[in-house]
Amino acid sequence: MNYKEYCKSQNPYQIFSSINGNLFWDLENIAMSRSAVLNEIQQMPFRSMSKLNTAITRGLDILLSLFGLITSAIPLMIISIAIKIDSAGPVFYRQKRVGKNGEIFQIIKFRTMSVDAEKSTGPIWATSDDPRRTVVGIFLRRTRLDELPNLLNILNGDMTFIGPRPERPEFVYEFVKCMPAFDRRHEAKPGLTGVAQLMNGYDDSAASVYRKLRWDAFYLRKKCLLFDLSLLYRTVFCMFRLEG
Repeated sequence: MNYKEYCKSQNPYQIFSSINGNLFWDLENIAMSRSAVLNEIQQMPFRSMSKLNTAITRGLDILLSLFGLITSAIPLMIISIAIKIDSAGPVFYRQKRVGKNGEIFQIIKFRTMSVDAEKSTGPIWATSDDPRRTVVGIFLRRTRLDELPNLLNILNGDMTFIGPRPERPEFVYEFVKCMPAFDRRHEAKPGLTGVAQLMNGYDDSAASVYRKLRWDAFYLRKKCLLFDLSLLYRTVFCMFRLEG
């Protein structure tokens, strides 16, 4: 199902931009002040990989995700136990995200927030100091170990290692209404890491959403197998704090 169809099917449809803040209002202002850049992104041609490079990328995704799951078996087990001890609820958290061509898929992560964190609010923009986080969740989000189960999404073909980070359909729906160029991110399969993730980090404001779109547009213009491998190499070194 496409994210537009999904959001229109929700009854009632309502989301809140954040616990405190005016994300969508700020985004509309940025869209008006940066209209020339956004129009350029919306119309520019993006590079597409050859069938051979696409097949090689998929093969690497399968091999590396299997390798990652096998070698991280013990950390996965330790984190799972820590989550169960820390708070009641499931170890894993499944959430709808927007994939290639705007199609919905279920992303899997370690649970970092209390159960039913959005029960009274609906989908809500998370903050860096979100009070809904558990003790273990704070550590997992800071180290990004909560994303380790994303390897299952890569193995399944919903994601790849390098690409735009997948966003929730409710927010994509609103972002595209503010700036239609945001939809162009979905011309590539979403990734575990990428240019925007390395340069922009987690989104925490309308300005960061705009910056993420620009970095993703830069990636889509440069996209090729060698570029993907260089970004994967850089990500590994960043994880071990050897860079940045």
